Amino acid sequence: MKDYFFENKKIKSVLTTWLDQEYIETSNFPLLNEVFKKEYLFILSQLKLGNKKELFINDSYFEKATYIIHKFSNNPWILQSEILDYFKINSGDLLILNDIIRSSQLFQDIILKEGIGKKYWNSIIPFAKNTDLVLNKKTSLPKRIVIFPGVSCMFFCGFCGRNQSAKYPMSSVANGTQIFKNLFEETKNNTLYSIGGGLEPTTNPQLGEIIELANKSNIRMPLITNGYSLTENFVKRNPGIWKLDSLRLSLYGVDEDSYYFITRLKKSYSMVIKNSINFLKLRNEINPKLKFGLNFIVIPENIDQVLKILNLVGEINNNVTNGRGVDFITLRDDFQSATGHEEIADEEKKKYKLHSKMDDKLREKLFKVLNEFKKIREKNFPDLHIDYGYSIFAVSRGVVSQGLNMIESERLPDYGYPQLSLAIDLYGDVFLYREAGFLERFGNKKFIIGRLNEKNNLEEIIENFLNNSSPIKYDKSDTKFMDSFDHVLGSIINQAKEDKDAQIPFDKGPILARSNLTKLNLGNNWYTDELI
Repeated sequence: MKDYFFENKKIKSVLTTWLDQEYIETSNFPLLNEVFKKEYLFILSQLKLGNKKELFINDSYFEKATYIIHKFSNNPWILQSEILDYFKINSGDLLILNDIIRSSQLFQDIILKEGIGKKYWNSIIPFAKNTDLVLNKKTSLPKRIVIFPGVSCMFFCGFCGRNQSAKYPMSSVANGTQIFKNLFEETKNNTLYSIGGGLEPTTNPQLGEIIELANKSNIRMPLITNGYSLTENFVKRNPGIWKLDSLRLSLYGVDEDSYYFITRLKKSYSMVIKNSINFLKLRNEINPKLKFGLNFIVIPENIDQVLKILNLVGEINNNVTNGRGVDFITLRDDFQSATGHEEIADEEKKKYKLHSKMDDKLREKLFKVLNEFKKIREKNFPDLHIDYGYSIFAVSRGVVSQGLNMIESERLPDYGYPQLSLAIDLYGDVFLYREAGFLERFGNKKFIIGRLNEKNNLEEIIENFLNNSSPIKYDKSDTKFMDSFDHVLGSIINQAKEDKDAQIPFDKGPILARSNLTKLNLGNNWYTDELI
């Protein structure tokens, strides 16, 4: 049933139409209704419900099941209490409906892979089972860590949260490398890693050594860089860079003028493109398995540049004369809304600030641009993978009323969620939230839960924080210290708590994968839609 369903283009088209609008009973979609009802009744026949089975054969309960499938496909955050209130049924009946949906691979695949919530589900599933660790304040090494080995940054981007006058002393580099080495040996490959910023990673002269140390602990490492210092000389001095799983270069424009507008550094565009071409040529000789891609943050000021990204990819690829060029593009959401750009303190002196925000009208404009983008990609770059950010994926489907999922500061967990995710910088400072990890960022000290050194380890820091610290007192503006991934984790913690309070915890809900431990071996899989 499942394979036939997803291979049938007509059914798939009807499914997308049904999912991409407000819920309508499937009886209005005869083809879809037939498949859904057949699957529903088959699963129902396998359950031992006694006299209750007659109730659930009723069309009204079938429609309730389709409502749940539709809602969770598009809104992973919906609560069991909200479902109960909407249907006006008892929790026992909802548990049976959840069981039917959870028992169907077809319904599970629709929820996790076919709705506009797909990108959120990819982030949720690896962490959902571990929410109990947070709710019960149990000590555990985090599922995911981002390390910030950068010493400084040469760009002055208006949406970046960094303190633009702060940098680490070069004397901290060697100690930082030792801290990361100890960290890799402690966590091994049970924790997913990535290298980001913080400050620009390629300003660290020992970056290659850090990557090699991770590789020795069987850690697959992705890197985020602005590419400005990714010169041939840097690569020669850091051969460990070829042990990366992937490299994602942050693209800040499509020509010299647009690059300067964001970075405030002249000739930065030509430098980054030159470095990209040279890196790809070397990649094809030394490690063709390493994936290379470009990331573009979509903000109101640059929507008109999105199509030109493909022109740029063509230019780069044409100059890579010995094989493959760019493997993927990631288009990310309006980042400034996730970093609280309206709450910039006077102490955070910046060269300039961006003030506009994405709205429904701008998303409609972006939808039209993305439609043309898809056509050009399919025609000219069929092997180029496109990875949309959380809300941009919805826009690409024509749903323009959803921005990024955001959590308010008063709903943040008292102790964060160090069992799920942490950021660690060159000093060994351990940050609860990723956007707090900028050196000397105003207001970030309360999110540092400890500092790694030769005499302690990460598990001890987490245990001490959970058992011997007071709950964090959040201010309204503290969400600026969270990136969009942090907002996802905060939201699933709240959802897990509220569903548990409603006596329908995740393992009794409609999503089977939230009940299972998911073993991944890669922190960022930008180049495929599958969980790795």
